[in-house]
Amino acid sequence: MTPIVTLSAPMRSAVTIVVLFTILPPAKGVSRKTQMFQVRPSSVQVMTGEDVVLRCVVANQQGKAQWTKDGFALGFERGVPGYPRYQYLGDPSKGEHHLVIKGVTLEEDGEYQCQVGPTATTLPIWAAANVTVMVSPTSISMVGVSDGAVMEVQAGESFQLECLVTDARPPPTVAWYREAIILSKDLHQETVERSMLPGRWSVRSRLFVHPKAEDDGQQYSCRALHPALARYPTTLVASVTLAVLHPPGAPVISGYASGEVLVEGEQRTLICQVDGGRPRPWVTWYRHGRPLNHAPAIHLLRGGDPFTASSPTADSGEETEWRVVRVKQGVTAAREEDGAVYECRVSSKTLTRPLTTNVTLTVHYAPLRVVVYGPSVVAADQLFTLTCRTSPANPPATLTWLLQGSRVTTGSLVVSQDEGGGWVTSAQLTHHLPRSQEVTQASADCLATHPAAHHPVTHTHFITVIKRPGWPVVEVDGGGEVVAGGHLTILCTSQGGNPAPALTLYKAGQQVTATVEEHVDGVTLARAHLLVTAEDNGQQITCQASSPATNTPMAAHTTISLLFPAWEVSGWVRPDNVEAGQVATIVCEATSSVPPSTIVWHSDGSPLTHATLIHSPGLYGGTVTRSEVELKTKAEDNGRSFICEANNGLGVTLSANVTLNVIPSGRHSFPMMGRTFLSTFLRVAHVVTIQNAEQAQNHSLDAVDSTPVKIRKHMFLSSCCGSIVLPDTIIQRDFLACNDILEERELLNLPITKVNTYSLPMG
Repeated sequence: MTPIVTLSAPMRSAVTIVVLFTILPPAKGVSRKTQMFQVRPSSVQVMTGEDVVLRCVVANQQGKAQWTKDGFALGFERGVPGYPRYQYLGDPSKGEHHLVIKGVTLEEDGEYQCQVGPTATTLPIWAAANVTVMVSPTSISMVGVSDGAVMEVQAGESFQLECLVTDARPPPTVAWYREAIILSKDLHQETVERSMLPGRWSVRSRLFVHPKAEDDGQQYSCRALHPALARYPTTLVASVTLAVLHPPGAPVISGYASGEVLVEGEQRTLICQVDGGRPRPWVTWYRHGRPLNHAPAIHLLRGGDPFTASSPTADSGEETEWRVVRVKQGVTAAREEDGAVYECRVSSKTLTRPLTTNVTLTVHYAPLRVVVYGPSVVAADQLFTLTCRTSPANPPATLTWLLQGSRVTTGSLVVSQDEGGGWVTSAQLTHHLPRSQEVTQASADCLATHPAAHHPVTHTHFITVIKRPGWPVVEVDGGGEVVAGGHLTILCTSQGGNPAPALTLYKAGQQVTATVEEHVDGVTLARAHLLVTAEDNGQQITCQASSPATNTPMAAHTTISLLFPAWEVSGWVRPDNVEAGQVATIVCEATSSVPPSTIVWHSDGSPLTHATLIHSPGLYGGTVTRSEVELKTKAEDNGRSFICEANNGLGVTLSANVTLNVIPSGRHSFPMMGRTFLSTFLRVAHVVTIQNAEQAQNHSLDAVDSTPVKIRKHMFLSSCCGSIVLPDTIIQRDFLACNDILEERELLNLPITKVNTYSLPMG
């Protein structure tokens, strides 16, 4: 056999030496001891930067020993020229040829052979070992998901998690975990990929998951496995936490079971527990189908450790791990809680309709009250019937009657169910009060007993034996007449009666407030204090006495008689404007009064005589007084003032001022506002509008014929500063002057044959 060994020159030389060993048969008489390996080199895995020792010991060495790397000879020299980090160690005389490499790099990765050359008497030998230079993975990640993230998935919908471990030598592997439990290799697949970095590989592992509700909140993690990480097993780990969307379990109520009996005042805490559900379900308490308007306490169980939430709901993205929701609802047993239905309702986005469960409370409670119905007034020997009725109770109460303190037998009890819950018990008592006992009042007691009450619930009903009262008498306290504006006291009395009569006072059919007193001598008196005005004069006062002994009230009447003065005096002149030499009548009128008013006139300090006094019926039963004086006017009377005074002896004097407006003979005065006015004259098929004084001075109207003319005058009168003079053929009627009003008067059917030019003197 002739092996061919390729030897590499030192690294600084590019010359390759090929040494050919020719194996010849051993010479005769030569020892046949064969050289062999006593210690063969072993393959090693090292990290970059570490030192490597490949051991090689040759027994019966006869040929020269050297090392090769991937078929390239390193030479026979112990110092290994060209490889400063390589050297041979050991005692060559003992066949020790150990290869030591300091600070290995990726270049040292490969196959190494310890070779011993042949001799004339022995064959060459060699032993190989691999040096694997390890590079730990640079990163690990969940593809598409950040490390530690919460991943939302739907229960029952399969998906895969992909874990990528990069840039390792030799290729890494991946282990998958659910929480702390390693998953079978059959559940994931690995694909080795060549890295972008030379001599390195990446691995992509895919885990197929079919999530269930119990996977909610579970952590899935992948861990890189690599020889370089043997001393650091948890350094490269990536994980995600599953948020598995799934419906919650059915709610369960604890703390009370339907059918249990609660005593009024007893307190219980209802707990609604819901297991699972993502997103966290809405858990709400309802009472009779209506949500309770307060936020109950919510407790979440997180890995067996309870904590309290501040809200009954939570976002679906909540990262907190939880398993159970418990919602508490406090209940105090009360009569209104008997039959109350408390429902726990669970809602979730994963549910098409809420999950519900409920309990119905049973509360035992005594009646709050008993009420006795029946007559409170009877006549002697009159048969009467009383009815006693309890408020709702559970179970029904028992009733007992006492009349005048003695127990009496009654008919059977009647029990009925109340619409609001509970049971109502009623019983009747039919009896009479003998005349011979001469009782004026009797008592009937109804007693209700109940197992939930420590004492009976009672009600006492009193019965009065009735007697007709005397007829009422109504009068004005003190008598006499009262002046309006003062107070009037009305008294009404009635003698006897059992019970005492109810007295009611009315003024003009309207009830008035009165105080009622009952005297020892059996007289009942009602007193009312009234503030009276003139309107009350002549009003009727009625006193009604009502008693159970009479079918209709008895009544008495009186009439209010008042004195009151006039409240207003007004004066005027008739006509308003009078031509000098004509007669004007000054009029003064006082409103209604009792007694009638007297009116006096004076002007410039002198009294007027010959006044005509006229009385007529007035308001509130009084008399209206009017005084008239006729005066023959003179031109100098224009602006003369007259004062009238009215007094009816009650201390109130009223006065009015009347001023004459005397017009010079032949002229009619029309007040104007400044120099502007508007007057429209309408004729048959002819309309002329005068806008201002200048137009009026130069405007003339000719009548077509003697057809009557209708004249409408509009004037806003605020000051008398001018006058319009019209021909005598147009007569002035009822124009009011200087009253700050818009005055409109019509002159109808005034015959004219010619209207000459207006003259408009301005003041």
